[in-house]
Amino acid sequence: MKSFIQAVQFLCSFAILGLNSTAYSAPSIPDELRDSSLIYCTNASSFSLNPQQADMGANVNVVTDQLYDKLFELDPKTNQLKPMLVEHYNVSSDGLTITLYLRKNVSFHNTRWFTPTRKFNAEDVIFSLNRMMGIVGDLPALNRESSGSGEFHHAQAMAYRTKANLAHYPYFESIELKQKIAQIKDINAHTVRITLTEPDQALLSHLASQYAVILSKEYALQLNADENLPQLDLLPVGTGPYQLTSLTQSDYIRLQPHPKYWGKKAHIENMVVDFASDGTGRLAKFLNNECDVVVFPEPSQLSQIPIEQHIETDGANLAFLAFNMQSSVMQNITLRQAIAQAVDRHRLARSLFFGTAHVADQVLPEVLWQDPYGKVPFDYATSHALPYLQKPLKFWVVDEKRVFNLHPMKMAEMLRFDLAQKGILTTLIPVNQAYIAQQLANGKADYDLILTGWLANNADLNGFLKPILSCDAKHDVTNLANWCNPYFDLLINLAKTTSSKATQNMLYHLSQSILQQELPILPLVNAKRLLLVSDSVSNIAINAMGQVKLSEIRLKKHHK
Repeated sequence: MKSFIQAVQFLCSFAILGLNSTAYSAPSIPDELRDSSLIYCTNASSFSLNPQQADMGANVNVVTDQLYDKLFELDPKTNQLKPMLVEHYNVSSDGLTITLYLRKNVSFHNTRWFTPTRKFNAEDVIFSLNRMMGIVGDLPALNRESSGSGEFHHAQAMAYRTKANLAHYPYFESIELKQKIAQIKDINAHTVRITLTEPDQALLSHLASQYAVILSKEYALQLNADENLPQLDLLPVGTGPYQLTSLTQSDYIRLQPHPKYWGKKAHIENMVVDFASDGTGRLAKFLNNECDVVVFPEPSQLSQIPIEQHIETDGANLAFLAFNMQSSVMQNITLRQAIAQAVDRHRLARSLFFGTAHVADQVLPEVLWQDPYGKVPFDYATSHALPYLQKPLKFWVVDEKRVFNLHPMKMAEMLRFDLAQKGILTTLIPVNQAYIAQQLANGKADYDLILTGWLANNADLNGFLKPILSCDAKHDVTNLANWCNPYFDLLINLAKTTSSKATQNMLYHLSQSILQQELPILPLVNAKRLLLVSDSVSNIAINAMGQVKLSEIRLKKHHK
């Protein structure tokens, strides 16, 4: 009888929810606990306990900015570089040597699974940077010294090296970090010198990315000795303002303030990151006071939430249509221009995003760069006859939710309709990133066009353009247009090395002109970054890269 009453109550609460934009039921949680707790609801695709190996299109800073620190970070308002674990640094006059002076008295998390015996130092930086480049050979050697017995686990070391060689670090592979760095060495316990193969002004921005977290080498050595190295990525240990206290797989994690944090202390005693619900489920929880902050809300449902509970900013991302230049039919510029002409991008922004996205007038998101010479429009009015198409075009769709495209198949259906109105028939084929990588490796990626996108996590323009359009990335899982233009590469590489802002602007303007003329990809929309925030939450913001500092959030007492 009791379970029947509970079931009726459950159904009634959802019936009420469907009729009203205000929730009438709240979880039975003591006020004193709610006054010191916050529930942050996100989705599983944006969640990772291993930022170094996360998919490039994923927004993993829910973890990065709470559990870990980076050497640098970008100011969310100015996008300027700010030292974090680096106290200060200098770059040699030839641009080839970067010297990092590390912050002292920084403590790692003390958890149920790890008790640190020393503070953060140069060893951790070298280990972490090497790991980002897939270099792990120093780990077993140092473990020999730490074991005291003169022996170490040969089988474990070999297994780890083999696994590391097979592991991918997508972001760092896309920017070719291993090719950029010639050497990393410690000068002393708190000074690290990085020698580059060539000057690269963007390297420090890459070290501020959400993927460039600093790990504890001591923790890695302990796990190596215990033959349990995979735990390094599953039970994280960092130096961030919050530390992990518990994890329920595919459901939620619990965080508490790091008591020895070197910087400003976190304000909220109990932080729950809930990643178990989809967009509709998150909204239901928000209306029922079960979520204090919601990320990636469904745009179509935003009208149910008062505007004062919306926090938004323009996003540094791009949804785009890539034309496979390896396909003989897509090498016809007239066909590509006709497709661009047929697509109603304003309808996409209006019908799928409900005011939370705008049409992308250039490949670079405007929040990152505004062309001082004027936009180069991707609007075409071709009068040439379409080439004869013997069969429908193979239209692959990366059917994975991302901030730049929450509903890829819906967008693809709208694109297919637009193209059909111009007599261009397509066959939609949903795929995922793993399948694309497999087909590329086998030489069987036979699509004609593909719906995908890209997400920036720092202000480096080259870091946005190079993975998706450079010759180096051709045939890679990021440059899905398989496009290569040496002149384009020359322009963006020159822009990377010059310190003149005027020269950079001219070079990037020319690069955008090439993209407009050759049309390897058609930019579609830039999605805004959006949060839903309850009235009990204050001092919260989100930047263009999706960064949310949970440690800065405050709660208004007795408001819930």
